[in-house]
Amino acid sequence: MSEAFKYAVKTQPSEFVSLSVTYSGHQQCSAAQKWGKGIREQYILHYVVSGKGFYNTPDGSFSLFPGDIFLIRPFTEIEYYPDPDDPWEYRWVNFTGADAEIILSRTDFTPDCPVMSGCGEDILPLMEMITDNPGQELYNTLELTGTLYRLLAALVKRSGNKNPTSKRSEERHKCLRAALDYIAANYPLPISVDDIAAAAAVSRSTLFRLFRTELGAAPSDYLIEYRIEQAKKLLSETDISVTAAARSAGYENNLYFSRAFRKATGMSPTEYRNRRT
Repeated sequence: MSEAFKYAVKTQPSEFVSLSVTYSGHQQCSAAQKWGKGIREQYILHYVVSGKGFYNTPDGSFSLFPGDIFLIRPFTEIEYYPDPDDPWEYRWVNFTGADAEIILSRTDFTPDCPVMSGCGEDILPLMEMITDNPGQELYNTLELTGTLYRLLAALVKRSGNKNPTSKRSEERHKCLRAALDYIAANYPLPISVDDIAAAAAVSRSTLFRLFRTELGAAPSDYLIEYRIEQAKKLLSETDISVTAAARSAGYENNLYFSRAFRKATGMSPTEYRNRRT
């Protein structure tokens, strides 16, 4: 039995793309290790490198072996744990974005069977490229996104589900993409969740479900995160004042901006800027 270990990397979703890696890792589990029952807020793929394990969902229970890859969907109550006699080693990748559902709908993953088997030759090298990427710089993030698309493409290629995505899925994707494009174009303005919903041509409640399911965050939280990311770039890459950075990111009130920035980063805007020196 191999000695247990865990290696993991967290990354920031990129605002430039419709699919982003947020967390990935490589782990040899101990015999007693278990996750759940609980829910995850993003999509997660686990690839079983060695050993065995079990995955339970509301639609069934599955035994996992080397070469298997299993999908966890957002806000679905699940549990998974190793075989006590042969604990598994796996690599995993968390991801989010507007493209996730529409791509996964072209694979053989279904609620009834969220497992694909015999994926070693083409899937493992791509999982290794993702889990071994430190993901801290912009170029790392873009490399991760490219590799994630390659990974999903490989899963689509080996799947028998070649039917076009359902009209409903395409419509959800179109609405979410419209909402994200609207935020990207208008975040410096005093926009509201109602404005975002109107741009996507959906109700507030539908917009909320779309964001929670696809991005793991409420629309208001996503807007705050987006604005803070823009402010961080301005503070680290330019010499404009904190007040100018705040207003450029959509904050008219400096105090409110400072509170939001500290909550998101753990430091004040000035402290964040001073890290450059």
